[in-house]
Amino acid sequence: MRNLRHLVALSRRLSFSRAADDLGLSQSALTRSIQSLERQAGMRLFDRGRGGVSLTSQGHVVVERANALLTQADDFERQLRHTARGEEGRVSFGMAPLPAWTLLPTLLSESLQAFPALTNEVVVRNVEALWPLLLAGDIEFFVSAEGQAPDAPRVRAETLGHFPVTLIVRAAHPLLKEDCPDQEFPVLLSSRATANMAIFDNLRKWAAGPPHVVEDYATLVMLTKSTDAIWVSSAYSVARDLEAKRLHALDRLGTGTPQSFRMVIYSLDRRSQSPGMLRVKQAFRQQIQGLRNALSTSSSGTR
Repeated sequence: MRNLRHLVALSRRLSFSRAADDLGLSQSALTRSIQSLERQAGMRLFDRGRGGVSLTSQGHVVVERANALLTQADDFERQLRHTARGEEGRVSFGMAPLPAWTLLPTLLSESLQAFPALTNEVVVRNVEALWPLLLAGDIEFFVSAEGQAPDAPRVRAETLGHFPVTLIVRAAHPLLKEDCPDQEFPVLLSSRATANMAIFDNLRKWAAGPPHVVEDYATLVMLTKSTDAIWVSSAYSVARDLEAKRLHALDRLGTGTPQSFRMVIYSLDRRSQSPGMLRVKQAFRQQIQGLRNALSTSSSGTR
């Protein structure tokens, strides 16, 4: 490839001295390079004379092909660099409904704009469905709350951040003003694992029967806005609605101590983490930190 670059440079300049200057070589070094290429090819590529240098008929053909090869080589090197930075290629991963609703839109929006050559393949399902996909190699990793994936020596679990546990209600919910000791309200969960949280015990005297488990977050948001249901979720999942006062965090049923859960990225322990995975992991951590800062600022402003 080095000799081919010398060949193309000389074909453009038709002068050893000027081409050597362009390449940052001595004229003798460029001469040796062209001579070496001609020996390998077994033919003359340039005619030398007192009038200067000119391409032979064979040289014209070789230069045309050399230009095509160098373009392909440059494209290949560029692709290697971008792939190494997670900016090209493909990244396949899974997400549980809560982190998907909270983190995925921002990630994909930024990726589509900044890295159009990177293909994202995302599966949004519960952990029971994501687990076999990870073991089979169909996805490189998945993101979910801690404690939902089975313990296995083959799996690496890394913390992305902590999500606060929040009781969410509509703007005019009765419990925002009084305790309502004689009333019961539907309780909404995004997964059965939520029912094991300590905060759920505080809801039992207000719960109108067993909780309703709905994995679709658009539906959960709609139900919470349009009914008196109490949604056990995280403030991060509805940060914009909380900020706009379309939904409210219900503090009166809290346990006294703020509760949170770890958001975790699961991958196979012996599998190398691709550049795409490393980029996604860093982006999610930055998002969670941003949500934490925004929520802290909002809480301070309210007080």
